[in-house]
Amino acid sequence: MSEQVTQLTCEGIKKLATDLIEVYESRKTTPEVETQQYDSEKRFYDQRIQDLERLLYTAQPIQEGSRKGVITIGSTVTLLDTFLEEAETYMLVHPVEASPAMRYLSIDSLLGKELLLRKKGEQVSVSLYGDTIKYNILDVN
Repeated sequence: MSEQVTQLTCEGIKKLATDLIEVYESRKTTPEVETQQYDSEKRFYDQRIQDLERLLYTAQPIQEGSRKGVITIGSTVTLLDTFLEEAETYMLVHPVEASPAMRYLSIDSLLGKELLLRKKGEQVSVSLYGDTIKYNILDVN
């Protein structure tokens, strides 16, 4: 069975590896008392370990930057909110890495989907709760 490649930033790969180690350690410290709660926790840890291992097994560092000005995963994009007249810069990433605090935008988000394969100078629109938000693409790296 061929696994699909999961493109992640180097920081994202490191974080997944750290998370995996933490889950391994947490599983070790769970008392082995045969109870329904223990069985539930064991299943949770086993599933989380399996998920993290699969992501790490298929992980490939993304090439940060755009391909000839086209927005792809790993691109850093500066957008102008045309209503607020404020510019924000985001990096498009795999959904497991999405983080508003770090300005990592998931390629599966509404805005992320609209940005993919666009270029500098284009305008994108996102409809949310009946309102439409328009963004101008100011820069693509």
